[in-house]
Formats: sequence, structure tokens, C-alpha cells
Amino acid sequence: MHLDDSLLDRFIHTFYGSGTYSGKYWFIGLEEGGGSSFDEVSKRISIWQELGKQELNDIAEFHLQINMPEYFTDPVKIQKTWGQIARIILSSQGKSVTLSDIKVYQRDMLGRKSKETCLLELLPLQSPNLSTWHYDQWSGLEILKNRAAYNKFCLPWRCVHIRSQILSYRPRVVVFYSYSYRNLWEQIAGPDVTFTEQSNMWIGESNGTLFLIMKHPAMRGIKNSYFESIGKVIFSHLQRENANP
Repeated sequence: MHLDDSLLDRFIHTFYGSGTYSGKYWFIGLEEGGGSSFDEVSKRISIWQELGKQELNDIAEFHLQINMPEYFTDPVKIQKTWGQIARIILSSQGKSVTLSDIKVYQRDMLGRKSKETCLLELLPLQSPNLSTWHYDQWSGLEILKNRAAYNKFCLPWRCVHIRSQILSYRPRVVVFYSYSYRNLWEQIAGPDVTFTEQSNMWIGESNGTLFLIMKHPAMRGIKNSYFESIGKVIFSHLQRENANP
């Protein structure tokens, strides 16, 4: 079992996530979960190629192609991270946040190319966890011989690229998830952003963009009210920005 190294290298250098850079809500995590099997990874990269080898996919189109329709067709199954992102956005808009509302937002709005969100991964390849590494078995690329080599190669320039996209598109809100990578999130936000800790989140602002570092949505034991409180902080920021254009 061996991946096409040329295509894999292109994927590593190109793929960042889903949605649209023009969206006002950006959410950035370290990497996608999954990737436990060769067939899963191979299928995803193949579909990415078929869809045009772009930086951003339409999340629903992509998941329908890889035969995972349950998150984007009725009856919608809520994906834990996406569901909490939907909760944050709905709260930030002062809207109802029932399970039905979250399902509709995940189905119709989240990660769509023509809508309002941008979902980015700092690292391009799926991985089930930080201690598991399969790519040395599936690829001959030197940068994939272990996770340390992969991180050393990818992190510097991918941080720079995401930061440059933020500066170009100036989203209203950028939310980073997971406290563990705060040093990376601060690199992406840039030296002019000073984060202060408030109510279990880190908050900074620059040039009209609100930056937030929050706990990971898939963390155990976090109540829905935490993510709704993130939405309320965003709501207040947007209200201020709209009052002072």
C-alpha cells in the first residue's frame, strides 16, 4: 500500500480546509481527525484531486463524494466540532440555538464555498491522534518519516500562509481551538495582537478582526454554555464594529 507521493506532496502544499476565505467567521484547528486507514486517506486525496486540487473545498460536496452524507443530508447527524462551531456562530448572531437550528446550520452553511465560514487546518493530513503515525508506511516522502519531521517542515510556512490570508481577507472573527497550540495561534495572529485571558478564553484584536483562542470543541466535559459564551463575545464585537464602521 503506497500513496502517490507526487499527489500527496501537492496536497500537503495546497490543502487548507473548507469554506471561503471571504467568510467573516474563520475557525482554525491543528489537523483533522481520522486517517486511521490507508483506504480512507487515499480516498480523501483522490476526491480532493477530482474536485480540482484547491486550497478550500466545499465541505458538503467533499463529504458526499467520500460517502459520508450523514452530516449534510437529513436526518443530519451533528459532528461534535462542527456542531459547536455552529452553536458559536448562531449565538454570535443572536439567533436560537436548538439542536434543530445547529443541524440546519451544519447542513446548509458550515464550510460551504458560497456562505460565511472558513474552516482551516494548520496541518494538512488527517491523523487519529498525536501519538499515531502511519504516513511513513504509506509514503516515501522524507518529510513524512515521522511526525517530528512533518511538523518541522509544515508548521513554519503554513503559519505564514494562513497569516497572509488573514491580512488579505480581513475576516471579522478568527477563532483558534485548543489551548495546547497557543504559541502557534499567536504566530498566526501576528505580533500586533496581544491576547488577554477572559472567562476561559484568550482574546485579542487587530484592524477590526477579533481573535479568540478557545478550548477544543471535542474536549470532554465542556458544557454547551461555554461555546454560547464565545458567541456572545463575538456578538458584542460585531455590534461595536457595526456601530463604528
